[in-house]
Amino acid sequence: MKRLLFIMLILCLALPACRAAKPESTLEKVTLNLTYIPNVQFAPFYVAIEEGIFANHGLDVNLAYGNEADMVALVGSDHQQFMIASGEQVLLSRAQGLPVISVREWYQHYPIGVASLKSSHILEPADLRGKSIGLPGLFGASYIGFEALAGHAGLSDDDYELRSIGFTQVEALVTGQVDAVVVYLANEPVQLRARGYEINLLSVADSLSLVGNCLVTNEKSLSERTDLVRRMAVALDEALAATAADPDKAFEISRKYVENLEADDPIQKQVLLESIKLWRFEPEPAQSAVERWENMQGILLDLGLMAVRIDVREAFSDAFVE
Repeated sequence: MKRLLFIMLILCLALPACRAAKPESTLEKVTLNLTYIPNVQFAPFYVAIEEGIFANHGLDVNLAYGNEADMVALVGSDHQQFMIASGEQVLLSRAQGLPVISVREWYQHYPIGVASLKSSHILEPADLRGKSIGLPGLFGASYIGFEALAGHAGLSDDDYELRSIGFTQVEALVTGQVDAVVVYLANEPVQLRARGYEINLLSVADSLSLVGNCLVTNEKSLSERTDLVRRMAVALDEALAATAADPDKAFEISRKYVENLEADDPIQKQVLLESIKLWRFEPEPAQSAVERWENMQGILLDLGLMAVRIDVREAFSDAFVE
């Protein structure tokens, strides 16, 4: 009920802005970098463009897709101002001297989990001992999330076998190539269930609270273009609320941006609904945020991906939380 009231409040606040949309010629052109490829999981950004949410905040936003590491370099060097990046990427980049900073968390739950067929009887993280685990590779959120889950269960690298399988988790699992696969909670589990497979799903968020995807800018933009950053953060708030309030409309809007997305695709519609469950709609206490960032830093230090501890309070700003 609290979440629904919050969404309704955001939408009500947005209505006056809709009536006072700024002329296109006065909009500030901004590039927002999205990792991966056009996908229904990016529906809030498509909604923000098509429903005039960005425009209401004086923004003409161009969406770009590409490699997360390349994009974080562009944003960190202030060649561009905004991107969506995972929490671990923010910390890794700051440890390497790139002054990127999260200004609005998109996900409240870390979106990674481990899926297995029900017949494997993998019911808890400790059951991964002695198993073969398929994942895209030893990089990114999938790798970080799995190691966090395994480490929290007291497992070490000697207790399981990691296999790099690319983004073939569904086929690798159902053909018996591996005992379990590392997945995005809103994606591969939906595909497996749609194909009739009964699965067990272990969510990283059930064991450890970590930082997921965020709206990221750089310190120069935060200090010198504060109003621009604020407008982007508030627009994201409104876009998330609008998408959650009418996912069917958001799905239809997404078809303009996602190639071969069919109107009657039940799998991708469910992917969107499962994605919405992961998003953050309400602000959290600052101390809680610090703890999640510290948890993430601890994992990166344990894996040797970071050599020196940094002050995580400099990695994020809650100045635009409304």
